[in-house]
Amino acid sequence: MVEQEDFVVFRTDPDTSAEALLAAESSALRLEQIPADVVDAAVDCVIDTLAVSLGGASEEVVRLTSQIADDEGSCTRFDGTRAGARSSALINGTAAHVLDFDDWLPAARVHPSAPLLPAVLAQAQTQDAADLTGSDTIDLLTAYIAGFEAQARIGVALAPGHYEAGFHPTATVGIFGAATGAAHLLGLGPAGFQRAWGLAATQAAGLRAVFGTMGKSLHVGRASEAGLLSAQLVAAGATAPDDAIFGLRGFAVAHGHKADVEPVKVPFAEKWYLREVQVKRHAACFGTHAAIDALLTLRESVDLERIREIELTVSELLQTVCAIPVATTPLEGKFSLTFTAALALVRGSCQVADFTHESVHDPRLRSVAERVRVRFDPSLPAQQTHVRLLLEDGETLEHSADSAVLATPGERRLIVREKLRALATPVLGVECCTALLTAIENLSTGGGVADLTALLHSGLQLPLLASDQAGC
Repeated sequence: MVEQEDFVVFRTDPDTSAEALLAAESSALRLEQIPADVVDAAVDCVIDTLAVSLGGASEEVVRLTSQIADDEGSCTRFDGTRAGARSSALINGTAAHVLDFDDWLPAARVHPSAPLLPAVLAQAQTQDAADLTGSDTIDLLTAYIAGFEAQARIGVALAPGHYEAGFHPTATVGIFGAATGAAHLLGLGPAGFQRAWGLAATQAAGLRAVFGTMGKSLHVGRASEAGLLSAQLVAAGATAPDDAIFGLRGFAVAHGHKADVEPVKVPFAEKWYLREVQVKRHAACFGTHAAIDALLTLRESVDLERIREIELTVSELLQTVCAIPVATTPLEGKFSLTFTAALALVRGSCQVADFTHESVHDPRLRSVAERVRVRFDPSLPAQQTHVRLLLEDGETLEHSADSAVLATPGERRLIVREKLRALATPVLGVECCTALLTAIENLSTGGGVADLTALLHSGLQLPLLASDQAGC
């Protein structure tokens, strides 16, 4: 209780201690404290994020945003230009999420790397990336891991209510990951981390209402930019409250949530959320993945022309996530259970190249999509789908899938390297793509971030010969 002249303010918010504990944990993190498998997962996430960013850099929303955010600077943007740090975080964060092919952390309901990695890369380059070698470079990866783990804990504390209320945590929570990663590189102490979160909290934004439009990837880019800005302002001397996430008038309360802060207090060493990260096999909303997987299994044993009806039984949650009935744009297609089901059955593929203006208007795909019936089951977990195919002769085929099943570390390693080969080779060429993979893998053993960004920038400037695109 704090007495102030004519009135009394009751301080009954022990939740604020969670932010202090998380800030201390995040600021003190060093690479030697991190288990090898967690470091490996972080490296895989960096590979995955750069792959989908390079693949998404030519998308229209990235081009439009790049035209507006056209400041000058030395940071590498994935569209091949150089710009200031915050502009780079904006563009690269947008590119990282635009394909809906980036990593996913179910417990926190966030795509963790899209807002985080661009902010960390931009801040690293700002701190004279050409001179970042040895232990300084290792701090790049540590900063990413600190941002990932802090973001995960905040997301878990707010889940599921924050998402169910209509917010998109990849942006609204991702901003705290971006601020944490940048604050770590800046060497801010625990109090500085809390102030950076305070500035981030007052800028956090992102609505599920924009799913299926350019707004979804844009608000992730803005989260990356604003998180970076928050840390940089604190480093310059800006003030902010130290309880703006879970305090009495903080982010959680203002958004109508009673947060469970116990996960926030769990030390990193007791739980590494990087061990739970999922990398996507399909370039669409994660809510469509179980249906895609089940249909790909059934596709091998059925003639498409025999299918009269395709019944998908999915979680009721997906009704407001990926249930666009008729896709008219590639972005809508990524959030349409009917369209992704048609892709799975007709093409046996839901990769980046399958989501085009031509495909969403393809008569055969539309014909199959029209046969899809979606049932919403309130008892079904979000990651599970049951598929039932009714054939013309009355026979039925059924299969279920669960997209929550984690890939093994070996499977994850193969998935992300294949994605880099598929998405980066057409942009960078074989030689540069191979060198980029090596540079990312070397981050955990002292390789320079300047090597990585130089490869990106030089590769993006070179016109490709047909032979350059053969593989990575």
